[in-house]
Amino acid sequence: MQEKMDKKRKIVVMGGSFNPPTVAHERIMMAAVNALNADGGIFVPSSDAYVTRKMKRQRRENEVLSEGQRAQMLRAMCARDERLSVDECEFQDDGRGHTFETLQKLQEKNPDATLYFLIGGDKLNIITRWGNQDALFEQFRFAVMKRDGTEPEQQIQQNPCLEKNRHIFYMIPEPDGIEGISSTALRDKMRLGDASAAELVNEEVWNMLVEAGWLKTEICSFREEYAFLSNFYGAPIEYRGIYYLNNEAAFQAQKCMTEEEKWQFAQLPAGKAKRRGRQVQLRKDWEEVKVSFMEEIVRAKFSQHPELAERLLATGDRKLVEGNTWNDTFWGVDVRTGKGQNHLGEILMKIRDELKAKEI
Repeated sequence: MQEKMDKKRKIVVMGGSFNPPTVAHERIMMAAVNALNADGGIFVPSSDAYVTRKMKRQRRENEVLSEGQRAQMLRAMCARDERLSVDECEFQDDGRGHTFETLQKLQEKNPDATLYFLIGGDKLNIITRWGNQDALFEQFRFAVMKRDGTEPEQQIQQNPCLEKNRHIFYMIPEPDGIEGISSTALRDKMRLGDASAAELVNEEVWNMLVEAGWLKTEICSFREEYAFLSNFYGAPIEYRGIYYLNNEAAFQAQKCMTEEEKWQFAQLPAGKAKRRGRQVQLRKDWEEVKVSFMEEIVRAKFSQHPELAERLLATGDRKLVEGNTWNDTFWGVDVRTGKGQNHLGEILMKIRDELKAKEI
């Protein structure tokens, strides 16, 4: 079997969503090509059907690059090294995953080459669930990326099917400099308008992403640098005669029907205030008045804390969006779907405009 598989050329095959492709994809491919002394590497991007299904499971279906965009970015990445190329043989398929069929198509195009399918060391066991297993192991080989914390040799030893075919698995050390680099991390940074995302892709891919509008100019998260925009921020305020530790406590207190109940929120941290707010008996007109209460409370924070007002003004004309992952589509926007009314963001921008008017 070994002699039957040996051919003049070696090609590494790397499949994936590449949504979008990052420098980690390129470095991993090159590490495998160099370790195997291969003649080339082929990137095989998944179909729209596969990527859309994958992103929908993550509730981020609004973050899908098209087949054409992903292929174009991969080609730009491959332009740096003539050994690298892109094959679109999975485009337009049903997205169910047909690795054996994909490798067969590539073999037909490269009859004189031994194909090495690149797989992470933490994914080895899934191979035994693929179809056409006997033919897969007979016809192809695997380049196994040894990531930190994984022991692929042990997985092979413990799995009878993999152990039987141990000779077709080749261990590839993980390259340096890919820690924390992923398509997900890249999309997260671009969604927040973080230009440091450029460090995760090569220049050509970055320019394509920016041109396509993936680098958001709005402020989409009230965390870290913009945590002061959140109602959870620790800025004590006085509102209607009661001092609260934060805006969240002041807001949740307004759900109550009596002053005595409201005082119970005065010394509560934001998280506890939110939880207690779910337990109180709501005033009957709450849905009609909650937005006006929020506006008054947010205005109180920035009027009582001039340093925060300056930071709000420093956001300029950027759109303020309370992006969240807890499905709050009233006060903010669910970042996974891009849907939401963003009432808190609108209030913040209204107050920012009021502060600008006072400066004139």
